[in-house]
Amino acid sequence: MDDQLFKEFCQEGESMPLGDLLTSYAHVFHEAFFNMGEDGPYVGEKKLRDWLNWCIFYGRPRDEYPFAAKD
Repeated sequence: MDDQLFKEFCQEGESMPLGDLLTSYAHVFHEAFFNMGEDGPYVGEKKLRDWLNWCIFYGRPRDEYPFAAKD
């Protein structure tokens, strides 16, 4: 992704704890990123952080993340 504003958004939030990103996602979408009884996604912390940042910045739910199928 070559969106400079998105890159700046990610850089500004690098020190934000992952739990806070998950909480932000829940506030934006009124649902948790992870759902009880559902498998995955199985990604490392860096990829999960990228995914959450993308969702929050663009206002799109986790299922619309362009790289979701690759993980």
